[in-house]
Amino acid sequence: MSTPLHVKIRTGLEARIQSGELPPGARMPTEAELQAEHGVSRSVAQRVLNDLAQAGLVVRQKRLGTHVAEGARQVNLLRSLDPRIDSAGLPGRMFVISAEIMPAGKAEVQVPGLDDDDPVTQLVRVRHDQDDTPIVIEVVAIPFSLAPRLLEEQLESLSVRAHFAKNKVSIARSRMYFDPILLEPRHADLLGIEPGVAVLRRRRLMWQPNGQIAESAAYYLRPDALEFYVEYSEPSH
Repeated sequence: MSTPLHVKIRTGLEARIQSGELPPGARMPTEAELQAEHGVSRSVAQRVLNDLAQAGLVVRQKRLGTHVAEGARQVNLLRSLDPRIDSAGLPGRMFVISAEIMPAGKAEVQVPGLDDDDPVTQLVRVRHDQDDTPIVIEVVAIPFSLAPRLLEEQLESLSVRAHFAKNKVSIARSRMYFDPILLEPRHADLLGIEPGVAVLRRRRLMWQPNGQIAESAAYYLRPDALEFYVEYSEPSH
């Protein structure tokens, strides 16, 4: 199933907002400009801007146009689960902390279905926002057999799902868990906050069509850094 065009356009605009390229108060493209740039109908362009407004990312005013909302730091969690979308749209730059091949039993995250001696590639990165404040720690473990050349990629900008797509690795389903935890010293140091602070850990598992694990990931979120929400749009007929 392909991603609807209005979702692709919205995803690109969300990424520009959340990266700071379109800061609070910035003018958004008009419906006519979106039509011309993407070759879509007015109804599609209108839906893109309306969806962004409903998510709280932009403000639409008659005669004044559409502008980025103040404090637009929201992320739709469904995008983190949808295998058709290669990025969750989180803002800022990635910094690689470590990248190595190790036995699954020594990885920071559990990798269901693998023996402790099975090799995995583990990648630990920290995302900083446009003010260079660390906001998310990402720990990802992938069976080595699925991505044997992963460490040859540009890891600062790597999207695991895009890498899978490029290498014909199919994802059949994803599942997400949320755990309130007390931050350990090593993670607290990476986020620049005191250890023992209560944070939300977001865990994601992805499986292949044959039922075997494709990825196990954990995300440690700095308190108050981002606002997450869940939104589903009915497909147009």
